Amino acid sequence: MHGDADFSAPIDITGRRTVELVPGATYREYPTAGHGLYATHAEQLNNDLLDFIKA
Repeated sequence: MHGDADFSAPIDITGRRTVELVPGATYREYPTAGHGLYATHAEQLNNDLLDFIKA
């Protein structure tokens, strides 16, 4: 998971690059989310985490 507005950890060299390196990885990108997406996008993040756990 990664916010596309995270300026402290640029998405192209962190989130997008990491998912390419980890076989079988699940990746979610959150539009307008910064580094604190757990607070700003809590409901969406929690729903995605629950879906991941159930799968």
